[in-house]
Amino acid sequence: MTDLQPDSGHDESRTFLPLGSVVILKGSVKKLLIVSRGSIFEDAFFDYGAFLYPEGLIHTNIAYFNQDDIMKTVHEGYRDTDDELAVDMLNDAHTRFQQKRNESVSASVPVASAARAAEDDPFASVRDLGDDDE
Repeated sequence: MTDLQPDSGHDESRTFLPLGSVVILKGSVKKLLIVSRGSIFEDAFFDYGAFLYPEGLIHTNIAYFNQDDIMKTVHEGYRDTDDELAVDMLNDAHTRFQQKRNESVSASVPVASAARAAEDDPFASVRDLGDDDE
């Protein structure tokens, strides 16, 4: 679902789908349920973390991806003023993450090869990577 590359690092305020949203990623036919936002995994910031839908949590496998990876939003989760505050905090956290990354000149973000990403993909068995029809 992801090649473990960080987001594009834009400084403007980002929008996030609410928790509970159901999406389909580019190159996939399987739905995912968003259960986390603003996750840092292997030194990269990801917009979302999700479980398979309708299966849910299986062996603690979570897929990390960014907004640009989403092909379709099937269902948008509940949004209220608490969610708006959480999105503000996520934007602040993202800005701090980017600033720290920019400050450490010698630190580099590990980028996994396509082969490694495929091996680490917990949802490879349910993904149809060759289907470009949708």
